[in-house]
Amino acid sequence: MTIDGKDILSTWNMALLKDSFSSLFKYPKRKSINYTNYAETDGITADLRKFETESRQVTLIFMIKHSSENDFYNKYEDFFETINDAGYHTFNLENGLIYKFRYDKTQSFTPVRLFNVSDGATSFTINFIEDEIAIDRGITTPSGGIPLKDWYKINGIDFGDFGVHPDGKIGEVLKYPDAKDSFTDERVYYLNIRRLKHKEVIIPLWIHADSKTEFIRNYQAFYNVFAEAGKLSLYIKEIGATTYCYYLDCTSYSMNWSDKPGAHFSIKLAIPIVTWLSQ
Repeated sequence: MTIDGKDILSTWNMALLKDSFSSLFKYPKRKSINYTNYAETDGITADLRKFETESRQVTLIFMIKHSSENDFYNKYEDFFETINDAGYHTFNLENGLIYKFRYDKTQSFTPVRLFNVSDGATSFTINFIEDEIAIDRGITTPSGGIPLKDWYKINGIDFGDFGVHPDGKIGEVLKYPDAKDSFTDERVYYLNIRRLKHKEVIIPLWIHADSKTEFIRNYQAFYNVFAEAGKLSLYIKEIGATTYCYYLDCTSYSMNWSDKPGAHFSIKLAIPIVTWLSQ
């Protein structure tokens, strides 16, 4: 791994810990959507002409090996001067993972072994801000995938093609939406017409790949199919139907970064009007 072209191992005797990858891979949150919400109609009418994301906070955990307290502080201060320089800093993790971050804050600092012991080590956690999301928007076609199919499809593409499968919890998808307050002219409540609210659902998923290259491609392609302006078509096996939706957020991401990487994660979708369209 390099930061601004400096190899972190040879420059600071430092390594990025694997716990960092959950934060690195977590998808960004979409910016707030403007919508109208009328008592006399079902759901909402959302303005989906643009797809924009909020800046993303990324938490990285580093460890420096050192031979003394002095040795540690020399390396630590030099590293801090590098990441605290003005502007963005380029983090190259290889495997095509290149990020541009700006420093935010140091969250924690933990000596793993004492300074008065030879070959000590200290870990520290740093928050960075990513303003422009480092996902290649040109990657739209998945590779490999898994044989578990037909649970969810987005714009006609099976989640299994991306190596993605539901994580076993379907409660939010099946739950009925709340009722809207009945229409009123401030004198009378008109109870002969009942309207339903829109739904926001969190779908727990897992993703698996046979290699890091395949994982990164499918990770990016899966995001890109959701990161589009306009309504998306979502097929849901649990109800045997298709509905329209749009992406809101990735609420969790737990990564296993290995030769055959995988992750458990959850995406949050909005369903503007709950009208199940039969297949």
